[in-house]
Amino acid sequence: MMRIERGACSPDQAEQALAALDGGEGLYFGVDAGIAGLHPLQATLVTRPALRLGVHEDRLEVRALTAFGQALLDSSSLRAWRGSGPVERLRGFLRCFEPSPDILLLGALRFEAHRLAKAEALGSRLRGNDGELGVFYFPERMLRRDAHGRWSWVRFSLPGIEIGTEPLATAASRSPSPIGDDYAPGGYAEMVGRALTVLRERPLVSLTLSQSYRRRVEMPPSQAFARLRAANPAPASFFLNDGSGLRLFGASPDLQLVVANGEVQALPVCGTVARRPGAQGEADSLRELFNEDVDAAALAVCSDALREDLAPLCEPGSLRLRDRRRPMSLATVVHAVDRLAGRLRPDRDAWDAIVATAAPVMLTGAPRAEALRAISELEASPRGWYGGMVAQVASNGDALVGTLLRAAAGRGGVAEVRTGGDLLADSSPEREEAESRLKTRSLWRAFGLEAGPSTEGAASRDAAPLRVRLLADDDPFKAALADTLAALDIDCADDAPVCVIAGSIAAPAGLPVVAIGDAAYRLLARDGDVEAVSAEHGRVLHCTRAGSGDRFTAARYATHRLVRAPADWQVLASEEHSGDPVTLSSARTTCLLYRPDSLLCDDTARQLLREAVARLSAN
Repeated sequence: MMRIERGACSPDQAEQALAALDGGEGLYFGVDAGIAGLHPLQATLVTRPALRLGVHEDRLEVRALTAFGQALLDSSSLRAWRGSGPVERLRGFLRCFEPSPDILLLGALRFEAHRLAKAEALGSRLRGNDGELGVFYFPERMLRRDAHGRWSWVRFSLPGIEIGTEPLATAASRSPSPIGDDYAPGGYAEMVGRALTVLRERPLVSLTLSQSYRRRVEMPPSQAFARLRAANPAPASFFLNDGSGLRLFGASPDLQLVVANGEVQALPVCGTVARRPGAQGEADSLRELFNEDVDAAALAVCSDALREDLAPLCEPGSLRLRDRRRPMSLATVVHAVDRLAGRLRPDRDAWDAIVATAAPVMLTGAPRAEALRAISELEASPRGWYGGMVAQVASNGDALVGTLLRAAAGRGGVAEVRTGGDLLADSSPEREEAESRLKTRSLWRAFGLEAGPSTEGAASRDAAPLRVRLLADDDPFKAALADTLAALDIDCADDAPVCVIAGSIAAPAGLPVVAIGDAAYRLLARDGDVEAVSAEHGRVLHCTRAGSGDRFTAARYATHRLVRAPADWQVLASEEHSGDPVTLSSARTTCLLYRPDSLLCDDTARQLLREAVARLSAN
């Protein structure tokens, strides 16, 4: 009879065990963030797998990794293990044990695992491909984290079998992945353009396409994963070492399935907008997301197609939409989430739901068969792990399934990141390419290959402090402006070489000037055209920097409007919708037509103030 032991584990011990996955087989699957009430916070880390169950299209290959694993295979516990196809074998394996949330299989399946549905239908008559579709592990030892963040260890043993300490054997590493992206800049947009023609000509409701980016990396994958989890906790975080040289990790927004107490829930995610800094930035990003009709329609298609997949598994009439477009904010992006829930029929279980939703409609399109055909014709490379799933299935029938998204597959010092998006007939190719690149940021930053906004800001503040003469005695926000200057490492001094003016004070003669708000409008009126308007205080502006196209949020406090800018002045940033300038510069003057000291401004809006002072100081 198998024994189960439990004990407390510290967070530091859990992190050390996770880092050890660089050197040996195992798997981590954690629900590290999400929406309260929808995403059950927890984690499982198989630190010492006893059995490796390799999933093929037509079979299950089982290999013992420890002495306990071999004894388990030879024990009476598994005498009743039966099943023809690979999924039936996985189901039969867990049926050999008593119902328990701790007796489980933890594994990952590639995108091509959608072929398992055909394998289940044909059984032994199917001759499958030789490639492995995925792997599951049965643990000898694992760590678990509960909803309160407390870690514990769980260990399994059999009478007469000593607990092993020998290192686990791993298979030989395969060749590293090639370097290079699927498409040069603009190439993905061209492919999306061809795909829109396919959408019009074929019986497709939607289509999801993707592309891969590849970079040489030096950071150990476990270290990059630790950085990713700290910066971007997600509903489905995972790290896999499958023994072949692969290190697969990611932080996916998509917890695909939750099965508990006979009920199945699906949580489709659709729509991605970059999360702007701060509370105001987050609100702006969510407003942009929820005002986007294309994303709303795409999520509706995903939910309807998932209902098509799950309805045959559920009791009639029980599968319903319980939540519609719930907002979910992660570290770098915001998403919208639907929730479908239904009660499984007595003759269906979590394995049926896994097979039914493999290659989910969010990652293929609808109808799925036609979408898979279009994907094979249009995409430049095989998907591999992208769009697959990480799955935890317990002997009591409960299960968690996450979609493999926002993932890096590392092998031989090369990391591959694959991203994509759902298309409808009126999708914009350029927007789809921009969104695809946006989704790679958190992974490349985890490897230290791209600095985030906060790092850039810190770098600029490492320079020697700048000095300005602040002239704003009658300005209602003088203290806030002084505090903003101090936060940017700009000292205020009466003998400074640059002036910052706000309020009604005129610009002094002979000194370079940064003018803010109404002071800037008065200065521009000397050579341009400015008119008085009703007071606009506290209005949020959505702006774009010239040249880079970077977007930022600012706040307008003004009683004037610029009708015509002075000749020969350079526009450094403009409001997105109207195109009106918000930052202008000449040789010795910069005008900010917003208040950089407002809490509604983000870091970019404030950095424009520092850049203006730095430029004028250098001149």
